[in-house]
Amino acid sequence: MKHFFYTGIAALALASTAVSAAKADDASKRFSGEIAFELQDDWNYKSDDRGNLNNQLTPTIEPSATLQLAPGWSISGVAVMEAIGDPKKFENRVFEDIGLYVEELFAEYSGDRLGGKAGKLNPGFGVAWDMAPGLYGTDLAEDYETSERIGFVGSWVVGAGRFGTHTVSASTFFADTSILSESALRGRGDTRKRDGGVSNTESFESFLVALNGEDLPLPGKPGYHLSFMKQEAGQGDTADENSFAAGIFASFDLGNALSFDPLVEIVQQTNQGGVSGQDRFYLTAGGQLSWSGWNVAASVTERYTDNVSATNNTDTHFQVSAGYSFDFGLSIDIGWKVSEDAGTETRTLGALAAYTLEF
Repeated sequence: MKHFFYTGIAALALASTAVSAAKADDASKRFSGEIAFELQDDWNYKSDDRGNLNNQLTPTIEPSATLQLAPGWSISGVAVMEAIGDPKKFENRVFEDIGLYVEELFAEYSGDRLGGKAGKLNPGFGVAWDMAPGLYGTDLAEDYETSERIGFVGSWVVGAGRFGTHTVSASTFFADTSILSESALRGRGDTRKRDGGVSNTESFESFLVALNGEDLPLPGKPGYHLSFMKQEAGQGDTADENSFAAGIFASFDLGNALSFDPLVEIVQQTNQGGVSGQDRFYLTAGGQLSWSGWNVAASVTERYTDNVSATNNTDTHFQVSAGYSFDFGLSIDIGWKVSEDAGTETRTLGALAAYTLEF
């Protein structure tokens, strides 16, 4: 896997060169990006399991940058600095266990109709893990987020006009086992093929096909996501994981600066996690009302697990939140969630301050 490491070093060297050039003249326009800052506090104040009672005050910093090499050609990278691992029983963490790792590093071509990526990336399965509204809206849907894969993605805009924009994409990938799977500061350990897990094969046996649409000629200009993903069984797994996602989202202008943004997504996974006979079904539904910088959001996710060798169960995650975005870019949100996992209910209060610096 050393070739991925050398590719990363070369990309970083190119980025450094671009930064130096940016300081000298207008060539800085070839190098752009942003740094997203977040400070979040989560207080589990009530739980059926007293071991879940804890408080976390943690920062998250996500710098991302793009170097434009030529028209249509670029190199992009995303790093993440955040708390690594879950808190221990009764532990109150304040700026502790912070690690830094590279989440994405890829070369990209973007044309009028055709596009492609190669490197460390997210193949693009599902949308609720990223788009579900509210402070805690994405939490349970993040189960099926598929990130930090080495792969290739190709896309084709099959239609763009008065009937909306529709894009077909396909990717093949495997779990990152290069040096980029490690983290600095607080170590999270590296990933090796012997660790097992779906798509951890060091070969392009896992794949995803997707159809995405936006700006459909309907009220709310809705968009949609349809995808099928197969993740090959890794060492120790008993079956390949097959997953299907279908989501729809929209934005309704209600007048007087009021808007409503709903989202619904279902996901079906067969042999989830590479376990034969373990199937999961997710349903996420939510919406956000926005007015003059203010927002109020509510969302719910249900996860049903059907397991031939264990008791079937349904987990539920519900949240409500509200916040305000200032004109200078700072946003502040507060939220409340109640989650039931394997029959254990936990209630959480939280607050988030976020700011993004573009360059």
